[in-house]
Amino acid sequence: MRFISHLDIQRLFKRLIKLAQIPVAYSQGFNPHELTNIVQPLSLGFESESEYFEIDTQQPIDMEKALEGLNLHAPMGFEFTGIKETPTGKRNLSSITAYAVYRAEIKPEGRTPHKFHTNDFLAQDKIFIMKRDKKTKSMVEKDVKSMVRSLEQKDLPGGEAFDMLLSCASNATLNPMNLLDSLYLSEGIDLNHEDVRITRIDMLAEKDGKLISAFDFF
Repeated sequence: MRFISHLDIQRLFKRLIKLAQIPVAYSQGFNPHELTNIVQPLSLGFESESEYFEIDTQQPIDMEKALEGLNLHAPMGFEFTGIKETPTGKRNLSSITAYAVYRAEIKPEGRTPHKFHTNDFLAQDKIFIMKRDKKTKSMVEKDVKSMVRSLEQKDLPGGEAFDMLLSCASNATLNPMNLLDSLYLSEGIDLNHEDVRITRIDMLAEKDGKLISAFDFF
């Protein structure tokens, strides 16, 4: 399912809402559409253990029945694990998410595992990545040091694993693959993206000076 595009997932969720008989609310205007929101859409090819999907409904609903209905019709690879009502008029989750927790596993073919100097990498005055400019479509260099909260290498038989806490705000999101490219380049190692398996573990929000799971924010 990690190779299904964001637009196709949006269409899937709209069908699931209908099949689960959830009375979704619609926008006003000439071309009404369902008031739904996938929080910080995931990059194609990434897996996830904790994504967030928001629905505005026309009326109060039976929460457990809605959760059961969504899972009843969900395809293999999707599971809805929790449901919660948010206060009316409060900000949506896209506006309050601050960081995302990622796990990257790399099992390279043709070379031995490498012990990276992550502390030295993070201690640099600047951390540059190469990113495609949306307007010019050309590759540009960008300093992302302020967007990296933590980066730790973990043991992985036959390869390398990294736990990352990266910015995932609506106006500042760092793709973990770009950070890995920069890390590997700093030690003169070519990173084959086909060797990389990235999972988003959770998205976090800041509340009372602490980082908590976005699901627990409201």
